[in-house]
Amino acid sequence: MRRKMLIVLALLTCLGLFAPSGNAQSFDIVKVADGVYAAVGRAGVASNGAFIVNQDDVLVVDTHFRPSWAKDLIAEIRKVTNKPVRYVVNTHWHNDHVQGNQAYLSVFGNGVEYIAQHAAREDMVSKAIPSVQDQLTKDVPDRIARTEKMLAEGKGPDGAPLTDQGKANLATRLTSDKAYLEELKSIQITLPTITFERSLVLHKPGRTIHVLFFGKGHTRGDVVVYLPKEKVVITGDLVTNGIPFMRDAYPSQWVGTLDSVRNLDWDTAVTGHGPVQTGKEQVDKLLAYMKDMVAAVKEAVGKGLTMEDTSKTIDLSKHQAAFPAYATSPQGYSAASKSAVERTWVELTGKIPN
Repeated sequence: MRRKMLIVLALLTCLGLFAPSGNAQSFDIVKVADGVYAAVGRAGVASNGAFIVNQDDVLVVDTHFRPSWAKDLIAEIRKVTNKPVRYVVNTHWHNDHVQGNQAYLSVFGNGVEYIAQHAAREDMVSKAIPSVQDQLTKDVPDRIARTEKMLAEGKGPDGAPLTDQGKANLATRLTSDKAYLEELKSIQITLPTITFERSLVLHKPGRTIHVLFFGKGHTRGDVVVYLPKEKVVITGDLVTNGIPFMRDAYPSQWVGTLDSVRNLDWDTAVTGHGPVQTGKEQVDKLLAYMKDMVAAVKEAVGKGLTMEDTSKTIDLSKHQAAFPAYATSPQGYSAASKSAVERTWVELTGKIPN
């Protein structure tokens, strides 16, 4: 996958707000309502998922980077229920949310339906599938080679001697990357079988599950899963515990999409990265940041500033304290804000192809 996405995922540390109700190899399983569970990715896994146990079946939201991680979650689902997974919702096309799709097909057979917004399916075809090949042939082998070189020379990427802890961290990463490279050889993106434009509703006994598209945001096809009775929303990467990844975003439109998500009647949010969130305080902080950032870029574009000058001019440091994920990483906040500003400039100057 794209290197920038991997860097951002590594920065999004999961800070627990809930006591986990159970532990998986790759996830902390958190019960957020009757029959509704968050799967919060542990360090290294990073991305979250969720599952909803209905009267006759199970719906899963997002499937992570690796089929092996998806199978870890399937093992946890089976600890809760023996009902089959019938539905998998992909909140958007990014590989860390779709590459595990095939695990559900292999375990539960052809009865599994995969649900996404139609643009997300198109992007899975045109972007996620080619990305698997890029990872297999270039990105992951190159990263393995760099790590092996650093370990052999005993120096970090900055040329400084590695500490014992640094060596241990690199050795762990090397082992993980080698295992991932082997897994990549058999990854085939399983595409959505059901797509929709604005909304899809599953009417299950005792429960109604809404899958909603409010407009462009983190990508052009993000959806949320909303449970009105339980007052739970599962947001994908429209909301995280930091500034969400912006490479494929439409930030000026994201503000309206996020407003629509915020205006749903919910008390609990299972986000794409980071801990389960109670209440709307963190969403409000993200909205405040996004609105200030977009307004500042609009002003800069109106003055005819280049992207580089816009990035240098805009100061968003006042919002850093609003994001606990950056409490020990001011550089991470600066990098995320720079990416957000630059993507907004690209959007507002009409340079996004689609």
